Amino acid sequence: MKILKLGISQHPTKDLWYLVTENSTYVIGVVDSLVLNLHWGPRLMTMQDVQLPEALEQERSSQDPAITSAREEFPVFGGLRYGADVLRAEFENHTSELDLVFASSELNSDVLRIFLKDRVHTTFTVELIYQLDVKNDLVIRNTNLSQDGPPVLIRKAQTAAWHLDPHGNEQTLVTMAGAWSCETQVQRHTLHPGTSHILQSVRGIPSAQAYPYFAIEDGEEVYFGTLAWSGNWSIEVSTDIEGKVRIIGGYHDRNFDLQLNTTHVLPAFIAGYSHDGLSGARRRLTRSIPCGFDVNFENQKLMAEMAARLGTELFVLDDGWFKGRQSDTAGLGDWYPDSVKFPTGLRPLSDFVHSLDMQFGIWLEPEMVNPNSDLYRKHPDWVYHFPDRVRHLERNQLVLNITQKEVYDHLLRLIREIVLRDNVDYIKWDMNRPLSEVGVKEAWVNHARCVYSMVTALKKEFTQLRIETCCSGGGRADLAILLLTDRCWASDNTRPDARLKIQYGSSLVMPPNLMSCWVTDMPNNDPYCRFPISYRFHVSFMGALGIGSDLMLLSEDDLEEYKGWIELYKKIRHIIQKGDLDYLVPPSDDHRGYTAVTQTTLEDSAVVLAFRQSSPFWLPLHSVRLKNLKKLGFYRVQIWTDDPLTPVLDHNMTGNALLTRGLSFPYLTSKQYSSAVVLLTKA
Repeated sequence: MKILKLGISQHPTKDLWYLVTENSTYVIGVVDSLVLNLHWGPRLMTMQDVQLPEALEQERSSQDPAITSAREEFPVFGGLRYGADVLRAEFENHTSELDLVFASSELNSDVLRIFLKDRVHTTFTVELIYQLDVKNDLVIRNTNLSQDGPPVLIRKAQTAAWHLDPHGNEQTLVTMAGAWSCETQVQRHTLHPGTSHILQSVRGIPSAQAYPYFAIEDGEEVYFGTLAWSGNWSIEVSTDIEGKVRIIGGYHDRNFDLQLNTTHVLPAFIAGYSHDGLSGARRRLTRSIPCGFDVNFENQKLMAEMAARLGTELFVLDDGWFKGRQSDTAGLGDWYPDSVKFPTGLRPLSDFVHSLDMQFGIWLEPEMVNPNSDLYRKHPDWVYHFPDRVRHLERNQLVLNITQKEVYDHLLRLIREIVLRDNVDYIKWDMNRPLSEVGVKEAWVNHARCVYSMVTALKKEFTQLRIETCCSGGGRADLAILLLTDRCWASDNTRPDARLKIQYGSSLVMPPNLMSCWVTDMPNNDPYCRFPISYRFHVSFMGALGIGSDLMLLSEDDLEEYKGWIELYKKIRHIIQKGDLDYLVPPSDDHRGYTAVTQTTLEDSAVVLAFRQSSPFWLPLHSVRLKNLKKLGFYRVQIWTDDPLTPVLDHNMTGNALLTRGLSFPYLTSKQYSSAVVLLTKA
């Protein structure tokens, strides 16, 4: 009996591979020259646990070909396949179907490569690449398309297919939808037989409208995945009448043509299995990652002084610092300090910020240009356009065609000069509109790749430079860009009540240390909606804390409270940013109970954040049972509500009591927007 070890192994006599992580197994086999998935789910112990079939399942009728429902790892368009497919191509002789069969395989160390070849057009090959994140139960799939002959026209190219068998439970698809200032809103859909769900973006960016992520809840088991891609994408989840589920994903095929005469690498598609629910899926995926326009030297110097007094570690100069930028109608593309606002450039402000023991950052939007700019007047051909079509503006700007070498080189040179000249430690990289009028079809793919290339080049040259991804908020927050950058601006909406839901969705795909969570004055124009400072901070404690308030409008008492909460955050941020996050109570609009309760655990410590938006019925709150504590341990429990300097509770409790009886929050009263921060440390 052959025991399965962690990692990737092959059957000694068969084309059968076992991809084994700590809690899952993914099995691939070759049947009738087709590469099939034979198991994805709980960990198997021996090679005998999965047998290689001698043939495809017998078809029910001529209307239900066996190959249509076969669990192909890479189902293409061709033959008797009528299900969701990942690849469509047209050969030089106008044959528009594929007939791919298993050709060979390579298993080197921790990488499995399986090669497929077209039966007739043998110069066309597909390479399926498999790697594992063993600790986090993730399967990482890449696909390379190659043609060593006359060009092949690729009309659809997706990375992979994943398959789930029906288990008798009702399965729920978890996705995220949204809009500007309303990102990552978690949606749930029951998977009914004979239906399909399509998730997509055709804006040239991942977008706020959808997110390249899926999770399928099957009881306590969850299958989940995400695309590492920052351009147009789609994920299709289809369920046949028997309840078999197929998930495919990759490039969106809208306006997509790729002339293939070499090798093309498709985006990575990462998926995993969790035996402990959505919380387990969250941990596994996230552990795999790692001012207005009125700015000038004097007001930013004063703002920096006040920020340093509060204990701020990074000062970022926002939009408005560059030439001609008086509003959002002008200046983009002219990345030189405005001579009126900063007559001696940005370096004096940068030096002053550094003298206060803070790092210095700036806002940039490199991919964009205003028609009212020197750059556009000089190079109107540098933007995406069709010669005979209107160049549509959004936010008064156009998109630069960075796939042109001269445009790419110009931007990279400018950014390098800014970083060197002004001693910049941090760039907030924004993108405030989608692509349109893309005159070169390949740009739908190459634009994102040029962004990756530019960011990679900057990070390689300036090893201490940190870059934050922003796209009108969270419009570019996919796994690929998160792996390249250091922070993500999850949303322009910083209202605490909205952020609770936005941050819940974001937590499924990004770790807290990457998620920018700012305390701001929003909504400062609504006299009927006032959030306590404590509530604003407690919500922002859920990620990487930042301050976006106008500090010059705050009273001395408010400034002292800001300082106190910042000091408390620094005390607990190692737990929040490095620990395992659980939602004990997911965000809810139910006024009878908690709005949300989270627990983040790191070794012998934990932080609990509890929120109650309102209590119009004056109902008491039940205790909340905690998780992942040691039953026999003793914990010091400190709770802060309105005062960052004085906890309302400071006593010891046993782990068993916290796990079974729970933690009570009488401090979350009937008033609007009450909240609490709890620190548990080993007593």
